[in-house]
Amino acid sequence: MKHIFLISFIFINFLSYSHNVNANPIEDLKSKPSREMSLKEIKELEQEQRGIKKPKKSKYYYTYIDRDHTLEEDINNLVAIYGVTWAVYPLTQPGTFLEKGSFKNYKKNFGRLVFDKDEPFWNWFVHPISGSQLYLFYRARGYTKSNATFMSFISSSLFEFTVEIYTEPASIQDLYQTPILGSALGLGLEKLSLYLLNSGNLIGKTIGHIINPSSLFWFYEGKIRVIPEISYNRAGLRLFYEF
Repeated sequence: MKHIFLISFIFINFLSYSHNVNANPIEDLKSKPSREMSLKEIKELEQEQRGIKKPKKSKYYYTYIDRDHTLEEDINNLVAIYGVTWAVYPLTQPGTFLEKGSFKNYKKNFGRLVFDKDEPFWNWFVHPISGSQLYLFYRARGYTKSNATFMSFISSSLFEFTVEIYTEPASIQDLYQTPILGSALGLGLEKLSLYLLNSGNLIGKTIGHIINPSSLFWFYEGKIRVIPEISYNRAGLRLFYEF
């Protein structure tokens, strides 16, 4: 009888021990974390046991970093955009450039300012879209919202008075529609693109880059590299960026 009681006691204790060991090892780790396993690793182990896939993290965090600029930087940025406008203008309107463009017209149109009779598509769509991309370029270069608008106005004026006059006189509407409406549109695109770029979703990031192409290039200053730093007793992020 004593032997039967002893065997039963050992068997019951064994079942109780087995239940405690296998009940929830993750909870044991969380309640008594090992110094050799960080809280992050415990969380990942828990997700792995539940069948949750680890989300892919973006290498960069996208934002805008406002800073002051030297006069040399302002001139370099204006020259860069000015060169691009000379290259893009004949590509976007090849027919007009070939049929109406000439240095004779350039000389005749120089200094003239008129109300153009362009179709609404150009005045209310193409020019604001162009202005929005000017605005986003300067934002990408670290200009504040107001300074980006001002620089967009200068770039737009240079185009109107020294590039477009190759085919037609400068337009009064374009002088304010391109930078003003463009900057308003650019601000909206900026907020939307940042939301999409930081969503972690591939489709969202793709759309974000399409509506804000300046975020793709090397001159974009708001692409911050994010390096997580997680250990047993602290957690944080290290941010690195360069001008």
